[in-house]
Amino acid sequence: MQKLIVVAFAALCLIGTSSLALAEEAMKGEMGNMKDEMKAENDAMKGDTKVNKEEMKGKTKGKSKEQGKAKGKTKDQKKTKGKSKEHKEKTKTHKDTAKAAPAAPAPMSAPAPAAAP
Repeated sequence: MQKLIVVAFAALCLIGTSSLALAEEAMKGEMGNMKDEMKAENDAMKGDTKVNKEEMKGKTKGKSKEQGKAKGKTKDQKKTKGKSKEHKEKTKTHKDTAKAAPAAPAPMSAPAPAAAP
């Protein structure tokens, strides 16, 4: 009887380990399938980004010559740049005139007459 129990126990152990090995192989197969799916999705996304980049390049090529010369600067940026140049020139001229001739002191005015009581 004891031999029968030992044999049954050994059979259960072998079946348990073999079932684990089979489960591991099945998981490896599933993981391989998942990796393939992820690669396919990644490749699809890369293709989409390439198409989007090409579309954006096509849109930028259609701009006018003025915008091409400005190298991407908008009209507002051009205006502010011109204004800043003008401002610098004005401040420079003010500084030059201040250095050249010191300001004359303001004439003193006579005190206001006091009101009669």
